[in-house]
Amino acid sequence: MNIQEILSKLSVREKAVLCVSGDQLCTAALPDRGIPRLVMTDGTTGVRILKTPPTPPEKAQFRTAINASFDSPEALAVTEEATCFPAGSSLACSWDPSLAEEIGAAVAAECRALGAGVLFGPGLNTRRSPLDGRGFEYYSEDPVLAGDMTAGYVKGLQDHGVGACVKHFVCNNSNYMRTIYDNIVEERALREIFLAAFERVIKKSRPASVMASYNLINGTHVCESRRLLTDILRDEWGYEGMIISDCGAVKDHLKAFRAGLDFEMPHSKIAIDKLVRAVESGEMAEAELDGHCRRVLEVVLRYAEPEAAPVDFAKHHTLARDAAARCAVLLKNETELLPLSGESGGSIAVLGRWAREPVFQGTGCAIVKAKMQDIPLEEIRARTSRPVVYAEGYNDTKIPDEALLAQAEAAAAQAECAVVFAGAMLPPETDDYNRPTMDIEPAQEALIRRAAAVNKNVIVVLMNCESVVMPWIDGVRAVLDMWYCGQGCGAAAAQLLFGERSPGGKLPVTMPRRLEDCPDYLHFPGENHRHLYGEGIYVGYRYYDKKRVEPLFPFGHGLSYTAFTYSDLRFSQDHLALPGEVEVSCGVRNTGERPGSEVVQLYVGDGHARLHRPVRELKAFRRIDLDPGEEKTVTFTLGERDFAYYDPAFSDWVVDSGAFRIEIGSSSADIRLGGEFPVESGRVRCLPATPDGHYLELLRDERAAQALFDCLVEWDLLEREEITDALRQKLTNSFWGLAQHLDLLVPCQVTEEMVQEAVRRMNEAQGT
Repeated sequence: MNIQEILSKLSVREKAVLCVSGDQLCTAALPDRGIPRLVMTDGTTGVRILKTPPTPPEKAQFRTAINASFDSPEALAVTEEATCFPAGSSLACSWDPSLAEEIGAAVAAECRALGAGVLFGPGLNTRRSPLDGRGFEYYSEDPVLAGDMTAGYVKGLQDHGVGACVKHFVCNNSNYMRTIYDNIVEERALREIFLAAFERVIKKSRPASVMASYNLINGTHVCESRRLLTDILRDEWGYEGMIISDCGAVKDHLKAFRAGLDFEMPHSKIAIDKLVRAVESGEMAEAELDGHCRRVLEVVLRYAEPEAAPVDFAKHHTLARDAAARCAVLLKNETELLPLSGESGGSIAVLGRWAREPVFQGTGCAIVKAKMQDIPLEEIRARTSRPVVYAEGYNDTKIPDEALLAQAEAAAAQAECAVVFAGAMLPPETDDYNRPTMDIEPAQEALIRRAAAVNKNVIVVLMNCESVVMPWIDGVRAVLDMWYCGQGCGAAAAQLLFGERSPGGKLPVTMPRRLEDCPDYLHFPGENHRHLYGEGIYVGYRYYDKKRVEPLFPFGHGLSYTAFTYSDLRFSQDHLALPGEVEVSCGVRNTGERPGSEVVQLYVGDGHARLHRPVRELKAFRRIDLDPGEEKTVTFTLGERDFAYYDPAFSDWVVDSGAFRIEIGSSSADIRLGGEFPVESGRVRCLPATPDGHYLELLRDERAAQALFDCLVEWDLLEREEITDALRQKLTNSFWGLAQHLDLLVPCQVTEEMVQEAVRRMNEAQGT
């Protein structure tokens, strides 16, 4: 049967049941109607699915449910093993959508083997604050990087038989009382920063489903926002997939479905009954419910009961190792201390419990029961004939232990170099799941300082969920940031430390020197159930560039064991008339002695727009691998949207004609090439003339200006030859609106009707 045939045989209640979760992370099966059950699963770093069947909703018990956990030992004991790949915050450091696609394909194979047809991931929310407890799941502060990485992951999943569920749509940027907090976001920031990444993914990879978030935006819950779910997501962007709620995100069941929600989680008898009553009473047309059912069925029939094949976990572990190495970011390498020699030199002190028990993933619904696990200490010892001395340095508490610190200090004092494993843990997942600070763990910071006091060659290997501050950085020679990079972290760290691979990761966020420098510092996480996005469009590097605040490490930063030179910036044409495209290219050469990879980043700056704009904005990027002496040409294509900003006055994307600055570099602060490039917009945008309009705006469009001057001449207020640049300057110096100015100057000669006529003719002339 096709979907229409299935719908024709369903009762209203069966249709309602189809639109509400059957049991935990599953759609309802209606075998008599030919509808199988679709199993959906977490998470964003790999598959998290229970071995035990879910409890049927009708048998749920409060005392059992209230004690449920994702990451307790009891929960992990009944969780299927899977490959733990780098978290989103780590994977984004690769700046490599093809790697995301490869991981998506591997995760799809493991989903199919476990009977899951839809994965709740990848995570796409903008990383607005480094304190966000879910920040480790998300990709970047920039919508181009986040959107392209997500699109690669979605393609990998869906090309291999598993539907993606991109989340959390939209502005899920804090996890403090997340289901009742109202995010106050200006329209331009919403469009240019927070929605833009989702728009990019929807148009590039058509994910099977999108998950609506818990929070409110500007007074309305996302799950109940027709403007977001229908007007923008469906009508503007053309999205045809299934929109589902985050678990327990729906407050008003009927309002959510009327707004455009297709599937509600978790199971709710209340929701089913309300849908049935709404159709029976005529409050909702059955055809509207059919629309939701149709989209659910399209996903169910495509992805339920996936075809499974044996999983090559060893191959997936190799991929996890490779990914961890490609994602690692070398933040600092003073005196080129790294890479270490494995054959010659004195002893190496490896300090920190995380060298033996690495923290490589987040918590909550994202946790994966790793099938395999590399241990950094073991991998380091396997790669060197030099003496390796290990000291624990700290225990599993946050409090420094003097005995452990003293042992580690002694080991560091006797070694030629010291490698300290440190980082930041996540707080317990509660209704305040944000990080309290940007610091690494206190005991680990103490270890770094003690080691640096007795050894000048200290290397810090970080494992962190989000950005951290580093008040200790001047005392160490090198910092290698692994982030939460999955089960292959140990081998990857050792490969990078000993130069088997050259680091090529780049920061997908800006790392500030201190928390107080963050753009959202004065507003995060909000108060009285309101969270003001006071920085507007100036998220991340856009803020640091505009304010000229020097961060600890800029967006896009990452060092290598080799060097790259950029040359020969070229445009495929001398100007661009929109709509149209221009190709921008340059050469990149590896001038060092080691193979390496470079991320070439293209930024666009606009200094002439009607509205304020950032100094530069990322518009394209490419990661390339180069052997020593090898050169490659990198080419980017820019179109109308790459030069546009969102203007709320016109409710549309706008390009103002003029010269744009095209920059290509190795980070947002390391621009290697740049040039001016003229763009001519195919549309002239003008604000409507009004009687209160000021000359600065009224005279901006020459057609409107001439219409106004014609009126002034016809009214014998001016002679044609008096219309000069000097007159224009006098008018624009006026701070009164048109009607008030004329009434002030010639109160007995100009009537209200004359002003209205002038306004009409100006609007007619400029097409508004």
